[in-house]
Amino acid sequence: MVVAVAGPVIFDRLIRIADRLAKVEAGSAAADAAIHEALRLAWPVPLYTTDAAATRTLLPAGFEWMPTTHSGGWVYAPCRRSGLDGEWHYPHHGQFGRTLPLSMCGGVMRAWAMLAKG
Repeated sequence: MVVAVAGPVIFDRLIRIADRLAKVEAGSAAADAAIHEALRLAWPVPLYTTDAAATRTLLPAGFEWMPTTHSGGWVYAPCRRSGLDGEWHYPHHGQFGRTLPLSMCGGVMRAWAMLAKG
């Protein structure tokens, strides 16, 4: 379970992690640890950046996954608040990544960043 995070410092850190995830070719233990520590989770560290099932556990409460898009060797896996269908100022959070788990991690980090921003 993800611990609640808030504040501008947390927002900046989560966005930086998401930005870095968009640039890597494959997941890594270092990326998994950065995500885990930023969200203040209990150990051990799951393989978020290589295992989509582990990444799904990071989704904030009240959010849902949207359909993925594949294009030119990239994947876009957005998430949004459940049931709002575009009625929110930020209709969805996502980013392109080289793999499904990397894309999901980036989107989740962006969703948590918006929640931290308030």
